Amino acid sequence: MKKRASAASLRTLLWLFTLGSLAGFIFEGIYALLKRGVWENHSATVWGPFCIIYGIGAVAVYLVCILLDGRSMVEQFLLFALAGSAVEYIGSYVQEEVFGSTSWDYSGRFLNLGGRICFSMSMIWGALGLGFARLIFPTVLKIAETDKSGMWRAYSAIIAIFMLLNLMISAAAVLRWRSRRLGIPAQNDFETYIDRRYGEEYMERVYGNMEFKDGEKE
Repeated sequence: MKKRASAASLRTLLWLFTLGSLAGFIFEGIYALLKRGVWENHSATVWGPFCIIYGIGAVAVYLVCILLDGRSMVEQFLLFALAGSAVEYIGSYVQEEVFGSTSWDYSGRFLNLGGRICFSMSMIWGALGLGFARLIFPTVLKIAETDKSGMWRAYSAIIAIFMLLNLMISAAAVLRWRSRRLGIPAQNDFETYIDRRYGEEYMERVYGNMEFKDGEKE
């Protein structure tokens, strides 16, 4: 357990967050394609196809994998479902409180909690967690324990800077998008740049599934 816990380095978690976000974008697109016949953009960032709730979920599942060494499949499934649901609930709550918007609503689904999580998605999180634990976790663990090269550290630094800037600019763009809807003009040169670079058409294309509290779909 000690050896596995040591594998939870910041670099490992960074790559899991990034790749998990990318995988989530692909998963959501394929799910929409199979269910509705159209590909949907579920990116949460203005740069690149990253659905960050899945990235956070990947990190949570990885940490749970470390803690669940030797546990039964049923125990693992339940804890993965719980961890994924907690991530999704908190993510929905924070998005609504900070940005005044939501990107998913399970209100019409069986056993939902405030529309933020529901039974079927909890089961999906459990299944994804088991799949990760059985198919991906051993490889990730091996890489995390053995790859300490300078190149690995350099790539990690580049990804860290990119994702940090990506999240910051994305947050600024969404906040300005909401402010424009409320008729609030740009207050400084940075906000003017955000309005010009990430205007209505751009935001509607990237965040087509985002809905603000006033109920208007963007």
